Parts: sequence; structure tokens; C-alpha cells
Amino acid sequence: MIAKISATENLGGALGYNFKKVEKGEASILLAAELYQSNDGNYTMEDVLADMQALIPKKCRTKKTVFHCSLNPHPDEKLSDETLMQIAKEYMEALGYGKQPYIVFKHNDIAREHIHIVSLRVDGEGKKINDRFEKRRSKKITDASERKYNLIPSSKVSEKAVTETPKVDTTKGNIKEQVASVVRTVLKRYKFCSLGELNAILSAYNLTVEEVKTEFRGKKYDGLVYVPTDDKGYKISTPINASDIGRGVGYTAVQNKMQKSKQAIKPLISIIRYRVLQTMRTSPKTEEELRQRLEEQSLRVVIRKNEGGRIYGITFIDDKEGIALNGSRLGKGYTANIFNSYFSNPTDNPFLDETLYGSPSVHLEQSATGQPLQSNAEEGDNLIDELIGDMVSDSFTSTGNDDWKEAAWQRKLRRQSKVNLRHRKR
Repeated sequence: MIAKISATENLGGALGYNFKKVEKGEASILLAAELYQSNDGNYTMEDVLADMQALIPKKCRTKKTVFHCSLNPHPDEKLSDETLMQIAKEYMEALGYGKQPYIVFKHNDIAREHIHIVSLRVDGEGKKINDRFEKRRSKKITDASERKYNLIPSSKVSEKAVTETPKVDTTKGNIKEQVASVVRTVLKRYKFCSLGELNAILSAYNLTVEEVKTEFRGKKYDGLVYVPTDDKGYKISTPINASDIGRGVGYTAVQNKMQKSKQAIKPLISIIRYRVLQTMRTSPKTEEELRQRLEEQSLRVVIRKNEGGRIYGITFIDDKEGIALNGSRLGKGYTANIFNSYFSNPTDNPFLDETLYGSPSVHLEQSATGQPLQSNAEEGDNLIDELIGDMVSDSFTSTGNDDWKEAAWQRKLRRQSKVNLRHRKR
């Protein structure tokens, strides 16, 4: 069982998130402690909010007064409401919140049932509940619960669950459940540094993600939507907001995942580059032949074309290592333009030119040490040039799975990196 704890000052937001699920029929209230219950036995957002706010002293020195936690059993577990209630009670008692007001919600909006708990981090006198080593203590409590109730340890996620995640099938219903299952599996399993790379992974599950920008009360917000597609990448269903799936799959989470992936992929870039180069030096005549030969190297390739048939994106995926790399991330000699030119005339193979691509022995040595050959591709500069150049020259139209937003996304990350660099220099 995995516990995810957060501290916030937005009590209305924490309660609103859960009560919104209740209104939609995607959650239910399992338990409430020290909170007002109406005559008909129900709990309303307004009553619970007023009740909790009244318990926070006006002169409270603690800023983040709200405790919000989710308890997530292993996906294969099917626990009764009574068991979940007992686990929640014991968890809150052991963590030091047993005497605090709290409310427990059971979420069933995705295949993996889980619970959310909202409480207060301060008592009636404004004294903060002890949160020293909170996450460490929480882990001990959830481990004890797994032993007591004979639960499947959450650390033991079967390889079958990763490798056999089904495609999104809009004819089977529960589309949001299917999308949530795919997205959570992919974000946990794979490393990627751009939306294009994430979309290359998601395409295997008939899914795509897009960035959206909205404005609310004068403030601008960035968000993501996930859209089911057919086998050709065309959108076939209504977009699903990341916020409707839950935490960990939205704009901020994906952006953080991309930033963390940058360091993790560095030792693997030259390894993937070497395997791609060796494959291209066999001079595959067609894209299908390229796919087959890359499979022998334990790589998948996703090729994106515009309606004119021009290759504008290419991504290489190592499912075993859980990594997706756009061609431009491997170096200037591996961009989509290079592959487009090659397949336009396979008899002229630039990958055979050792003055441009180096000798096999050098690449083998670099692959073994994990040292990158062309670091200038790591920040996505080539990818931006590649995408913008293709958009200007070809004026292609959207087919449902293109990367036209990739350039803006990469520019934003580069600006952010420069700002962070300036701060470090000061």
C-alpha cells in the first residue's frame, strides 16, 4: 500500500476535489470523524468545510493547515469498505491524527480503488500535529497494514501488468478508467523529455496527449488533455482532462517527469544511438524493414508523417529500459529530416559515411561507457529547428498525432532552464 501525503493551505480545494468526485458518482464517503452529520445522515461540502474552518484558530502560525493523503492498495487488491475504513482509522491513529477531524473518501473513478483522507494539521489550540519524519513513519504504518491484512505489497508490481497493459478501446466503455490505467502505467514505467516522446509511447495504447491553455478569473493556466485514437492515430473520442483522472498525470507532473528524465537518459543516449546506427548501416530499403531490424536490436520506432507523406518526427523506444528518444536527441545526424531524405533515396545512405558518423569501433566504445557523442542534442535544440522547419516548408495539417506543439513546449523548458542557471550563478 502506497501513501501519498501533501500539505496545503487550501482546505476548500482539498475538500472540493473529493466532493466533486462524489457528485459525479466517482467516489463515496466511507467515514467521517469529529464532523457534523446532517439529519438525513449525509455529509455536505458546505458543512464539512465550515466545521473544519471553525476548528482552525484565527491566530494560527502554521500556514499549511490541511492534511491530504491518499492510500493506494495494490491494483490487484479488492478490499471491502469495512476493511478500508479500518485501515484508514488505524493509519490516522498511528500517524498522530486519531483525535483530529477527518473525512475518508473511497475513489472508484479508475480501475484501482483507493481512498483519500482530508484532515487538519493543527489542533483546536493552533498547535501543529507532529510531522517529523512523517513519510518515513507513514511507510512503516502501511507496511504493517499489508502484513496485518495480508495485502499484496505494492512494491511487487508484476511485469505482466507493465507489459500487457491493453490499448484503450472506446467500444468497451469506462473510457476514463482505461485512459487512467494506461497513463499511470506509462508515466511510472518510461522516461521521456518531451511531449512528442510521450506521445510516441502512448501511441502504442491508442492514446495521445495535448497541451491546452485556459484562463480562469484573469489567471492563465497550462493543462493537459488525453484523447483516445484509432490505430492510425486519428482522434475518435472526447478529450479527457488530466484533472479528471487525478493527481500525478497533469501538466506540472509531466513537466517534472521530463526534467528528471533528462539526467536519467544521459547514459543511455549513446547506447541507443549505436544500435540505431548499426541498423541503418544495413541499409533498410523501407520503413517496415527498418522496424523489423530495430526489433532485433530490442528497439521500437514510431515514425510520424504529414498528409504529404513527409517524415516530420521519429522516436526510438526501448521498452525494457523504459526510455523514448526523439531522433534529434541522438544527434544532428538522426533528425527526422535525415530519415526523410534517406527513405526518399535509400541508395544514398549517409550513415555509411564514417567522416560524418564515426567508425563502428568508436561508437561501440562510447556505447559501452555511456558517454554521449553529441551533447548539443540534449536540450532539444535540433528538435525545435526540425519541427519549425518542417511546419514552414510543408504547412502540414493536423492528423491527430502530430508534434506541432512540441516547439513551444521545448522553448518553454529551455527558457526555464536558463532562468534556473542564472539563479545558480548568483
